[in-house]
Amino acid sequence: MERPNTSLSSFFDWVLETSIMASMLVGLILCMKVILQNKLSPRWHYMLWLVIIARLLLPWAPESSYSLYNLLLYGREALRTADTQVKAPAESPIQTSVQNTAISTAPLEVNQEPQASVSTLEEKQPSASFSLYEFALYVWLSGVVCIGFLTIVANRRVYISLRKQPVITDARIVALFEQCRKNMSIKPSIPLVTAGNIPSPAVLGCIRPRVLLSDFIMRTLDDHQLRYIFYHELAHVKRKDVAANWLMNSLVILHWFNPILWYAFSRMREDQEIACDALALTFIGSEQKEKYGYTIISLLEHYSKRKPMPGLATLTGGKKQMKRRIMMIKSFQKKSYRWSALGLASLITLSSVTLVNAKELPQNPQKPTVSGLANVPVLNSEEYSKVEKKFTINDSKLDPKIIAAAQDELRRFLGDPKAELYEVIDTDVSKDWLLPNKNGKGIVGINKQTGQIMWINADYTWNEVAPAVKEAAQKAIHQLDAAKTFTAQTVTKEKKFSGERPTNEWRLEGAGMRAGLDAATLDVIYASVVYPLAQADKKALAAGQNALQVLNGGKPVAFDTATHYYDKGISDIWRFSDNGGLYVAEVGAKTDKVFYTYMYGKRQANEAKLPPILDKDRKPIYTKEQAVAAAKPMLKKVFGIDLTGYTVEFGPENPYFHTFTKKGQPTIQAHVDRTGMFWSYYVIPSNGMRN
Repeated sequence: MERPNTSLSSFFDWVLETSIMASMLVGLILCMKVILQNKLSPRWHYMLWLVIIARLLLPWAPESSYSLYNLLLYGREALRTADTQVKAPAESPIQTSVQNTAISTAPLEVNQEPQASVSTLEEKQPSASFSLYEFALYVWLSGVVCIGFLTIVANRRVYISLRKQPVITDARIVALFEQCRKNMSIKPSIPLVTAGNIPSPAVLGCIRPRVLLSDFIMRTLDDHQLRYIFYHELAHVKRKDVAANWLMNSLVILHWFNPILWYAFSRMREDQEIACDALALTFIGSEQKEKYGYTIISLLEHYSKRKPMPGLATLTGGKKQMKRRIMMIKSFQKKSYRWSALGLASLITLSSVTLVNAKELPQNPQKPTVSGLANVPVLNSEEYSKVEKKFTINDSKLDPKIIAAAQDELRRFLGDPKAELYEVIDTDVSKDWLLPNKNGKGIVGINKQTGQIMWINADYTWNEVAPAVKEAAQKAIHQLDAAKTFTAQTVTKEKKFSGERPTNEWRLEGAGMRAGLDAATLDVIYASVVYPLAQADKKALAAGQNALQVLNGGKPVAFDTATHYYDKGISDIWRFSDNGGLYVAEVGAKTDKVFYTYMYGKRQANEAKLPPILDKDRKPIYTKEQAVAAAKPMLKKVFGIDLTGYTVEFGPENPYFHTFTKKGQPTIQAHVDRTGMFWSYYVIPSNGMRN
């Protein structure tokens, strides 16, 4: 009996074998993510999952002795040996029966009977296995058709319902959206559409994407919060996430029987959201990361329960992912979305052992190959170059004079006269061309529009760092804690040629410790050490707790983390915070004076029952005289500052922001909520040093 439909059965065989290989790849990726956890940026955590898509798509690949799937080959060989040993005695009685029948003295008609019987047995043995195979094939095919049909119907319903929704025409919101789109260098015009029954902000479609926004969010969020949402959703557009989701969802439908791939798709969506956060924060700025984080997490708490759909890139994630997003946002730095040598090396290493097939064992050259283990291509260097839009120096459009100047700067920066720029990379998510050093150490950023050298960056291992730099970093940490021994897990040297604050510095990060050094003098720029709360300075901790308790109407506030910060010429403080970052206090490490209090949680509670208000409708809560009178008691009690003789100015864009000034006295910046309570105070001493 032959298999049903040879082409279909061959495709089913390929699906089964590819599914097994992809499952092994998922396990390897999860192990890599655990090992490299904080060493890989969000972007690279997401890109590791793209290797699974490549593995599931490729119908052929060269063989390699380094392939992960050699494990399968050895297992298959062991099974085949065992199977041969089982089958050999089973065939002997049949052969014996035939031979015995052939020499029988019975008439010929009788002699033929057993032969016919043996023939029947030989047909019936494969018949049972093929019927089971046929059953599995049709069950799989039915599952693909049913799940595919349901997916198409569900997405079509969403598309049809959104066709009836009007385009948003509010001038303020449209202006904000267009500003964000231009800042992210997204050229195609993208419609901003009312979301209808979809409560969460989302991106719909991959060919002609639209950004969806509900009426409630438009009424509730202020301009800053809307800007955060727009940057996040436009990050999905820029990264082509909806197309990636459709592709992965289609592959999961083909492999619907494999729960490991469903789990991988879920984890991929989680990492996709975190990578979008990282890209959005590169445009928002690290100084606003806490506000961005609060906005996103607040929306997640209310709107993340909707089941993900491939045609929509929307807010998703459970409690575990929410915690990961909070940690990423709190620790975000500009380099969190850049290309990194470690990330690229991880991706190439993973591809080199999983996008190649098992190599047949040399001792058995007659052995037939397994189609799925020897039939899927790997991206060669030329194809990889096309994906990344890489050009050789000679083929690039850059002025040779600019390239020569960049190479000279790189050589001075690295102290390596042999450093050589050899290619130009267009990342599609940066305003800069990236020019890496040929030996892999160092990269130069050149503005695509002006041709100006913007920055030079190089990553080092701790062992590569010069002893003088290690010693200076250890001294920086010893300024805060003489008992600490510093070993950096990540080391970056960076020089910026433009911006408000051109820099040339070493940045070193270890377990709960950070240090920044001037690259020329090795003087300390900043340092920080994170402590368990029990190891924090007792007086500073008590001062911070007392301050927030007084400001919180006598109700104690529980801190969870303590960090000792030093920023040259600016501050030497203890910062205490709860896990959510809703309550914060900063206290001078030398004076035990309170310099900063932040009670966003209290503000939330105060305004919970108030109706939403737009930015344009905000009016000052107090007159200037009333503002001084309202802030005066707490500033005297908590900070020891008498506001007598102070003047106050309201923020030009936010009338709830107050700046109290008096010549020769500390400056105080404070926020008031809509109930009239000041929920944050920031004290700037007259000498500028908070310690």
